[in-house]
Amino acid sequence: MKNPSGPLRPYQVLATIVGLNLIFVFTAAIAQRATDDTSWWNRNDGLILVIDQVHGLLFMALLVLIAVLSTRNKWTPWFTISTMLLATIPFVSFWAERRTTRKVHHDQDHVIAG
Repeated sequence: MKNPSGPLRPYQVLATIVGLNLIFVFTAAIAQRATDDTSWWNRNDGLILVIDQVHGLLFMALLVLIAVLSTRNKWTPWFTISTMLLATIPFVSFWAERRTTRKVHHDQDHVIAG
């Protein structure tokens, strides 16, 4: 039998990286619109574009990890979808990662005790 919490650690690491990157992406989007063309944000729009694209790839990998955790731990569709959606909100994504980690540990404790 596969360990239901097997991908938990990679999920935690990737969720943290994606959460930090999400804050940067939002900050950059706002800063580019709020500052003039000579600001760092606008002079480095190529770099920001690359960071945005990397963020997109990492986010897709995060969704795959959430789906794997969901399948292995038999989550309800509501919990799975809400976890995926909460990962798109700056700062809230960190809370969502902790919520998911608590759920996996809670489910594991019930499997062991049961």
